[in-house]
Amino acid sequence: MSDPLTDPLDHSVEGPDLQAMIGRLLAIPPDFLAGDVEAGPLVNDAVRLAGVRPAGDEAVRARGLGELALPERLALQVGAWMVAGPPLAPLLRTAPGEGRSYDGESVASALLSFAGLADAVPVARWTGEDPERHEEVVRALCRVLGLRPRGETHGVAEDRWVAVGSAARRAALRAAAEEQRKAEELARRLAEKRAQEAAAQYTHV
Repeated sequence: MSDPLTDPLDHSVEGPDLQAMIGRLLAIPPDFLAGDVEAGPLVNDAVRLAGVRPAGDEAVRARGLGELALPERLALQVGAWMVAGPPLAPLLRTAPGEGRSYDGESVASALLSFAGLADAVPVARWTGEDPERHEEVVRALCRVLGLRPRGETHGVAEDRWVAVGSAARRAALRAAAEEQRKAEELARRLAEKRAQEAAAQYTHV
């Protein structure tokens, strides 16, 4: 199964304004960054405020939102804040077109994917003084919803994600490291085979 935080998107729909999304991110209330919030009810509240068809508690539990570790739970809370109001909520409510629509389950699933960003970037840095991290958070949320910032083509949005996306960079580095490990393992086996063949030839001389 593909991960929108690490894999290229095949397609995206034009979504909200990037700077407006960053403004929403930086206006997050301190309560949304508390560590004692229940994930399921929070997501249901966010879905209700966004005005899309609600997800029942069973749907939320099925998505695994209630079993997240603290970093992912905090990330989920940030995502819930972002989808609960403008500029994203009106767009989710009316659907951006091109055959895409949203309901509570799809938004909950997107937020769960979004929570994975906490593995690459600590949530404490999301609202700090680094503008690139602000952009990364907003673009990550757009990606899990299949959206791109307003005014960007799909290609431009993909290129920009590669430039700012920590998760994508880490995945690429892991893949490169794995390829290097495989190459070294192959070279080692070939060297062992050559040594064994040389030893066999020597014993038959």
